[in-house]
Amino acid sequence: MIGWRILCGALVFVAVTTTAAAGAGVLAGRLTLAGVLTACVLGAAAAGLATRGASAPRQKITAVEWALFTVFALASLRAFLWIIYEHADTVRVLSPHNLGDMALHLNLINRWAAGGRFWPDNPFLAGAPFAYHPGMDLWNAVLRFVGVPVYEGLRWTGLLGAAATTAALWRWGRGFAIAAFLFAGGLAATALWHGGALDPMETDTAWKNIFLALFVTQRGFLYAFPAGLVLLTVWRAQLRGEEDGPRLPVLAQAALYAAMPLFNAPAFLFLSAILAACVLAGWRARLARPFLVTGLVSIIPASWLVHLVTAGFRAPSAFRYAPGWMQQDGGVWFWWWNFGLFLPLVAWLGLVVFSRGGGDRTARVFYIVGAGTLVFCFLFAIAPWEWDNTKLLVWGYLALAPFLWANVLAHWPGWLRVAACLGLFFSGALSLAVGLDQRHGYQLASRAEMADLQVLLRAVPLNARLAAAPSYEHPALLLGRPLAMGYEGHLFSQGFDYAPVRADLDCLMNGAEGWRDAARRLEARYLFWGRREVARWPHSSRAWTECAPLLGNYPAGQLYLLTPCLLED
Repeated sequence: MIGWRILCGALVFVAVTTTAAAGAGVLAGRLTLAGVLTACVLGAAAAGLATRGASAPRQKITAVEWALFTVFALASLRAFLWIIYEHADTVRVLSPHNLGDMALHLNLINRWAAGGRFWPDNPFLAGAPFAYHPGMDLWNAVLRFVGVPVYEGLRWTGLLGAAATTAALWRWGRGFAIAAFLFAGGLAATALWHGGALDPMETDTAWKNIFLALFVTQRGFLYAFPAGLVLLTVWRAQLRGEEDGPRLPVLAQAALYAAMPLFNAPAFLFLSAILAACVLAGWRARLARPFLVTGLVSIIPASWLVHLVTAGFRAPSAFRYAPGWMQQDGGVWFWWWNFGLFLPLVAWLGLVVFSRGGGDRTARVFYIVGAGTLVFCFLFAIAPWEWDNTKLLVWGYLALAPFLWANVLAHWPGWLRVAACLGLFFSGALSLAVGLDQRHGYQLASRAEMADLQVLLRAVPLNARLAAAPSYEHPALLLGRPLAMGYEGHLFSQGFDYAPVRADLDCLMNGAEGWRDAARRLEARYLFWGRREVARWPHSSRAWTECAPLLGNYPAGQLYLLTPCLLED
């Protein structure tokens, strides 16, 4: 298992390198080799200082924990070695639920690594701000800049992120926290009792397996989980006043915390709530100083990154009152089906930690913020798709896990602890096993088609918008080109009102009256026409062919230059 010093040093290296690379990219308008190398040097220096100042007591690893490490390792090898891979003439991903997200990640990585405009240009929607937290994609673009192939970078980033997450979970809550992470999920396994087919991502559960639903598909968590858990571990020890607990220099804590908006906005919100609660709780006990320093040092870089990922605070907001989360007509059964024993045990934990002599100050602080996060997520939606509340909900869940074990389950008889763990984790374990058994993967792209389009696009400037079909597997999207309109799933999840852009794209691609004006509004200077475009606009007049020069004709499709058409009245 990764040692504490190596874990902290590696996370600080990623945090400082990506933050510095973002700053250099914004100043230059694109990533440059000089900016990337400077960022790496700064990251290495910060990591060296963090490693020297980090320390943690030695703890014995039990046989059960070694078994959990093994399960985590096997699951990670299966998920990330095949996160994306080539098979015959295709590029494939292991999970069908990663198809759309992987297209977005490949676009950003390939675009930035090729020197495309860095920020705030939105490569997925003409005229829209780029409001996203692409920290891991920026990290992989940095790796590509220094010679690591994209697919290899994705695999190794996943595996190293998994190793770091395992180590951080163990430090935070020992084996129980690892099991809570690996085997979270609803009661989907009960579908097997009735002869149903179990797909943990397609069942009607809202609270799905964390490993499958978040860790593998949402790349920002590869940093957010281990870095956030390291901070929680250090802050817990500081709030307790432990002299021999896990330690990390305050500046290193600030680096991990301040970089969080670049990787995962919900994690930053949760950690901010924990940090504020620790300041208040530690004030009377004269333990608030490290928390205050961490917050004060982080104000400028964190504020800048929040400004960056929200496009200058212009990002569309989908925050709304939505009591019951995704309950709809499920009633009480919805909560039992999704969370099983977890919510009753959380209520029990509250009674224990607030009873006389039942819990210390630290347990109360983490319980208030953790349980408060659950309640908040059950009452308010933070994104257009209500399921995205899971990205914040998971932090309340993980924050409560070690206290649930230490303050409740650890005091029960052995047989009752085993029964409780089976009730909490059996269904999620089955979901994990089934979810990783995607033996043949799913096609994301045709290698021949991507090679054809790569040749065609050599004549197109990196920052020129392309009018094409808005599908997640479009080779132009995968190759990092900015589109007039990208995959609608990406746009919906980011809260954009893209109906006007879609109407303009339909007008242009159909060659309808006013298509020139539509092209101008879309900022489209090039148009690609291939099989996806034929399928989406089968009755197009293709009016642009009368004035647009044909730049290339390959089996993948034809590329047209629209500029001469747009110069006409």
